[in-house]
Amino acid sequence: MLMTMTRRLDTKNEDPTPSTGDRARAKAYYRDFVPGIVGYCVTLVLVLTFGDLGGGSPWRFVWAVLPVIPLLWVLRAVSRHLRRVDEYQQHQVLQGLGIGFAVAMIAAVTVGFLGIAGLDMRFAGWVIFAAGMTGWIVGSAGAAAFKR
Repeated sequence: MLMTMTRRLDTKNEDPTPSTGDRARAKAYYRDFVPGIVGYCVTLVLVLTFGDLGGGSPWRFVWAVLPVIPLLWVLRAVSRHLRRVDEYQQHQVLQGLGIGFAVAMIAAVTVGFLGIAGLDMRFAGWVIFAAGMTGWIVGSAGAAAFKR
């Protein structure tokens, strides 16, 4: 009897169904995360429509940074999520964030040197952002796929 119970503990659990606690944490994360992303999208549309970013008014700089405000809500959501999840999930999230950060830094250095060489750097921030976010997504997926 004891050997059978131990054998069950030693085998991999092939059931990918998340636990009730995992589902509750995921719902809480989405409840925190979605309003920030929706706010960002709405603010971005307003800024692009009414911000006159290509004009000459000094207010264009205020308009340009307005989408950052709802992104602070997203930062809050990720921070709260990290406090809610267990150590293993924290490790996975932080591993993905770390890889995304490293990719963003490599992209920043690359874009910086290309700028020194004379390349038009108008979209440099977006290139760095896209590289970092892609690194985060791929890093998180890799952390989930290659469990220890």
